[in-house]
Amino acid sequence: MNYCKEEQEYAEYQSQVSKERQMNPCDVSDGVYMLVDDASPSEGGLYFRSLRGAYTWAQNTNDFSHGEWSVYEIGGKVL
Repeated sequence: MNYCKEEQEYAEYQSQVSKERQMNPCDVSDGVYMLVDDASPSEGGLYFRSLRGAYTWAQNTNDFSHGEWSVYEIGGKVL
C-alpha cells in the first residue's frame, strides 16, 4: 500500500467536505449568517457558516433569483 497517496486522498476529501460545509445551509445552532427572502418575510431563513455560502446560494437558487433577499449576521445586518 502507498500510505502517502492514501493520506493525500484523505486530505483532499477533508478539504472538499470543509468547502461543502461552508457553502451549504446548516442548522441554526451552527449558522453564523442567515439568508432571508425579503419577498416572503414570513418564511424562515436559511443559515450558513460563511457569508460566501449565503451569497452563492442566493445567486444560484431559483427561490432567491428574483433579487429580493438579505443576509444577516447573527447579531446584525451584513448585506
